[in-house]
Amino acid sequence: MPRLPPMPRLDWSDPKAPRAEAFDDVYYSRRGGLDEAEAVFLAGCGLPEVWKNRDHFALCELGFGTGLNILAAWRAWKSSKRPHAQLHISTIEAFPLARADAARALAAFPEISELSQRLLGQWPVRAYAPQRLWFPEDGLSLTVFIGEAETILAGLTGQFDAWFLDGFAPARNPGMWSLASLAHIARLSAPGARVASFTVAGEVRRSLRAAGFVVEKKPGFGAKRERLEAILETPTPEAPSIYPYAPSHPKRVAVLGAGIAGAACAQALARRGVEAIVLEAASALGAGASGNPAALVMPRLDRGGVLKDFYLAAYLHAVATYEALGVFERCGVAEIGEDDAALTDLLADPPLPEAWFSALSENTALHARAGLVRPGAAIEKMLSGATLMCEAPVTALERAGEGWVLRAPDGRALLKADAVVLACGSALSQFAAAQFLPIALSRGQIEWGAGAAPAHALVRGSYVAPFDGGVLFGATFDKSASDSAAVADGASRTRNLAALVGLAPDIAASVNADALQSRAAIRVTTPDFAPIAGLLPDAHAWLAQYADLAHGRKIETDAMSPAHAGVYVIGGLGARGLTLAPLLGEIIASEMYAEPPLLPQIARDAIHPARFLHRALKRR
Repeated sequence: MPRLPPMPRLDWSDPKAPRAEAFDDVYYSRRGGLDEAEAVFLAGCGLPEVWKNRDHFALCELGFGTGLNILAAWRAWKSSKRPHAQLHISTIEAFPLARADAARALAAFPEISELSQRLLGQWPVRAYAPQRLWFPEDGLSLTVFIGEAETILAGLTGQFDAWFLDGFAPARNPGMWSLASLAHIARLSAPGARVASFTVAGEVRRSLRAAGFVVEKKPGFGAKRERLEAILETPTPEAPSIYPYAPSHPKRVAVLGAGIAGAACAQALARRGVEAIVLEAASALGAGASGNPAALVMPRLDRGGVLKDFYLAAYLHAVATYEALGVFERCGVAEIGEDDAALTDLLADPPLPEAWFSALSENTALHARAGLVRPGAAIEKMLSGATLMCEAPVTALERAGEGWVLRAPDGRALLKADAVVLACGSALSQFAAAQFLPIALSRGQIEWGAGAAPAHALVRGSYVAPFDGGVLFGATFDKSASDSAAVADGASRTRNLAALVGLAPDIAASVNADALQSRAAIRVTTPDFAPIAGLLPDAHAWLAQYADLAHGRKIETDAMSPAHAGVYVIGGLGARGLTLAPLLGEIIASEMYAEPPLLPQIARDAIHPARFLHRALKRR
């Protein structure tokens, strides 16, 4: 399968209803697409009445298309929701429309033009990577999954309250309506979940009934005589996970660490109207690696592996986040292949559209939308909705009722919170409950100053980027035993200069080494080089409960996976903190409130802190 999702070929011969040529079917009714969305999907799911008394509501759509159903739901939500309520919509699309085509289609509905423009302003990139779009002023998040419905549904967990089934007709698009897809819908449905669709095809009705739904035919819209409504009567039990995923629904969250990881969590909590208190041990922001004057945001493009889509999603999310904050400098990044075969393969079969990823030469790729972020400016803006406490080191967490008391080194209680996020980098290891995490430290030094700035940042192991009219380059990557090594030195500068000569000799010749500024910082890494994000397991209890894994035996217990309730970890971001943190912060906040997932379960498990306990058992 190609790495880039296919675009639909559209027939605009009828400007009122674009037709997908591959399926010989229209995206919406000629008699009024918005009216159809309201009559078939909103009314079919009992909306807006069903969500009027809900603080959280989760809706999933199969068939994003032009986004018209989403806009109809959004309009109804705005006019009927409770204050501070949250609507989380997930939508799946195998053939994503270009923004220009969606804009052309939506122009036919001036009554929702304001919402259409807001959606088009964040229109998802054509890529196999989940993308979450936030409209916090309306309490709305939209997660777009691009790919085949059955494949995406199979990887998800969680529970939805309502479903819009709006793929092309079953006879033309059988994969979306398969028995397996509808069984996954039942598995992913909350008790009493509602389903609405334009089709009443017999196979669809039988499959829904087999999955536990009560199905009814209702009067149709326009030329369609009938439509379908269904309500889940017999829920499908979800198999328990050996990794803890227990929501805590906190009203007050303490975030330890004001680096980019902590700031990303604080921003994600602020979107949800949650009180976030960020505690920083240093006297000011920027004490750690996030204190560098600038850092590159560029993608890690893997050709395979369970985290391939995660890394791509993190890059897209980071660019969108920093652009929205006004702290992104899009200089572009020219990546020179160290493994020419790998880069040549990616260029021949790209995972991103040409506007994002293209060939500069046989062994050089241009990431045109990549660039620089100034961490200090980013963190300051991300923390704007939180309370910041500097000179507030925390060395102990103490359970107190349903919450946690945070204690200073002298034992004083600093505050009490419903939940805690450990985003404190290398200081993670000072908490007894987190000492099982096999984190390692690495020291990185960068240099900056006057020099001949390249048109684009250049990367091949080391990097050089245009910065403040000159250049910024580096970085070393050395094992370190402690934070005390975060002091710039001449030996590291010499190595960075030598690397610059190998990467860009003309630029190196323009640099006055004696006038450079340097900075060293400590990064936190993991043995598998993947980040850590999730609920902190109770290591002792977890190992005891799942001891049979060490002997290859099946786990029989249905007990919840042991965890320190309300304590979450985000760390191990290595040299990609600026790129990974925004998405990881969103993942942490989303799990706190049992919102629809952003990642398939296999990818989510691959960054969960419990993975290290699991591997330790399997090695016994």
